[in-house]
Amino acid sequence: MDMALTFSDAKKIPIIEYLSSVGIEPAKIRGYNYWYNSPFRGEHDPSFKVNHKLNLWYDHGSGEGGTIIDLGAKLNSCSAAEFVHKLSNREFATHQFSFHQRKPKEPENKLEVCSVSELRGQDLINYLRGRGIDEDVACRYCKEVSFEIADKSYHAVGFENKSGGYELRNGWFKGSSTPKDISFIDNDSAKLYVVEGFMDFLSIEQLKSKTPAFGSDADFLILNSLSFLNRSHPLLKSHETFLFLDNDAAGLRAKEDLHKHHISFADCSGFYKSFKDVNEYLVSQKQQGEERSWTKSLRV
Repeated sequence: MDMALTFSDAKKIPIIEYLSSVGIEPAKIRGYNYWYNSPFRGEHDPSFKVNHKLNLWYDHGSGEGGTIIDLGAKLNSCSAAEFVHKLSNREFATHQFSFHQRKPKEPENKLEVCSVSELRGQDLINYLRGRGIDEDVACRYCKEVSFEIADKSYHAVGFENKSGGYELRNGWFKGSSTPKDISFIDNDSAKLYVVEGFMDFLSIEQLKSKTPAFGSDADFLILNSLSFLNRSHPLLKSHETFLFLDNDAAGLRAKEDLHKHHISFADCSGFYKSFKDVNEYLVSQKQQGEERSWTKSLRV
């Protein structure tokens, strides 16, 4: 059994670690100051600051601030004592907190987006074809994003999230621009398909092109990070939810966590049970030259 934390111990937990453990990542970092889009309201210009040296937060939009205990109590609508108890039981953490202040620094080789345009680069189109995705499917949802790292220019397939950041992929690079967030495709449906990454989303769209009746009216939640699943609970509860998570330990833990929170869902991972994810299944079918209809494998 874990020992209960004292208030003093709880205050030593780095706020940025706690925020990361619940899927909240900084939009920018300036020295000791980590800037976030406020978790208390929707915004595109970050106004929520954490001073990592002092381990204190301040919300410029509301004028509130304080320690991790003040923050956690406000985020979870509970008392300070209740939040410390939750921390003691690690109800929020995906890892054990370090209980010490890491020396923060400006990220090296920061990625900067330079431009966003229609997807035309032949190397990127060929990369997508290698992942089983046809050009017409990709161009409906993806962009070509030019970016710089350490004053060197590159480009990648970009998939936009709801906060204006991009998931970026090419033949050698897998990363993202800030801010990091979920992506949501709203088709005004009662059904919701949940995938971890946009390649799985594109894979489902690719498979649908062969079986148009399947899932044509579903909404899509693309997590872009499995850590965002917890804060997506209200969306899952408002839909008939179908999960297409990876067949790995993290995907299994995520489903177990949903059960603990009494969130109903259909687990669709059995459809691609011999593969890590939907995209790996699609690539296999492409290689075999026989994209099987999956309407027989899913009850939707």
